[in-house]
Amino acid sequence: MRDALQTILNHVETLEAVTRRLADCIGQAACEDIRAELDLPQAPIAGRDGFAVRSEDISAASPQHPVALRVSATARAGHPTRAGVRPGTAVRIMTGSLIPPGADCVVRFEDTDEPAGKNGPAGNPAAVVEIRAAMAPGTHIWPAGSQIRKGQIVLPAGSLIGPAQISALASIGLTRVGVRRAPLVSIIATGDELVWPGAKLGRGRIFCGNSAAVAALVRHYGGVPKVVGIARDREESLRSQIRRALAADAVITIGGVSQGDYDLVRRVTAQMGRVVFSGIPLMPGMAAAFSLIPAPTGPTREVPIFSLSGPPAGCLVNFETLVRPALLKMLGLSELAHPTVTATALDSARNDRPLALAVFTRLQTTEGDCQVRFAISEQKTMQAVMAAANALAILPSGADVKAGDRIQVLPLDWRRDQLFI
Repeated sequence: MRDALQTILNHVETLEAVTRRLADCIGQAACEDIRAELDLPQAPIAGRDGFAVRSEDISAASPQHPVALRVSATARAGHPTRAGVRPGTAVRIMTGSLIPPGADCVVRFEDTDEPAGKNGPAGNPAAVVEIRAAMAPGTHIWPAGSQIRKGQIVLPAGSLIGPAQISALASIGLTRVGVRRAPLVSIIATGDELVWPGAKLGRGRIFCGNSAAVAALVRHYGGVPKVVGIARDREESLRSQIRRALAADAVITIGGVSQGDYDLVRRVTAQMGRVVFSGIPLMPGMAAAFSLIPAPTGPTREVPIFSLSGPPAGCLVNFETLVRPALLKMLGLSELAHPTVTATALDSARNDRPLALAVFTRLQTTEGDCQVRFAISEQKTMQAVMAAANALAILPSGADVKAGDRIQVLPLDWRRDQLFI
């Protein structure tokens, strides 16, 4: 399985860089190291609401022996005071305000005689404050550059941009960012038996659910899906759909890749290009294949073709294990490996097959311990099991997992409400 994945990654290129508005970069990767061009904060600021004072003035302060200081001014974020702190004085200060000259610490309101339980600005602040605790120099002060230093790498190349990264980049004044372009992925379902959801379901027909699922996964992992259509079980139909699909960064075909008389995908892709590998040592989805076909723009570029298994379980396992890392590489992400957690098995499972087996499971946490359950649906049907799952456990051939064993599990974040870590 590792060989198949490495072969795919060797034939997939990171896409070119584009510049986008910062708000539109969610789910994409920075194409270069992004450095700060200024310190944040640019000067020392208050880290708490309270009073800016000289530490030497309050060195003997305690609840039993408070030190009284005259309040000379008020400062708040965006409205610093011009007044300095001289011996025997204090400046009333709010979080985020510049530290006035002369002050070297901030005393919280809680450590003064300030009335508790305020909601909003005090109506008539006292002219004198009693300080009830001594403070060392620098207490409750954020020095210049304590959040970000000029020249510091705020976001390394290849990092996924999410809300926290947006916050960091906006805080250094950026409005546009260089990211890797999102891959356009064409999707083709195959089979005479397929009809679109909403159409009349005739005898011997099934709804084409895999196309919608694969499109959702492409979008989930940062790509742009394009459902091309259904290729019927004729070579020319499949060839025609693939030609239409090649105006993309990658193509996914679903079904028609096994050993049946009308499984035509490998034959057609071999005629149009070359099959790099066929078959993987993992069930379900062992028939998956990977091909390369010259792009319509010229033979110097080849379009990767991911041919996934037709049964839904195999299709989704193929996507998660083979397509997902390829999409992440196209997006320029530095982390391609699937996250794993070590979990305690709550029940047993065995793999008597000659190949590794991917099992849809459910992860949960109890008192901080990750636990995994194999029997996750009273309805034993595969679709019910898949709908209840939020993780995959990959069992090697001959694996015999018993309740209480610690095993590696691949969390799936396909359903946001199922996140557990």
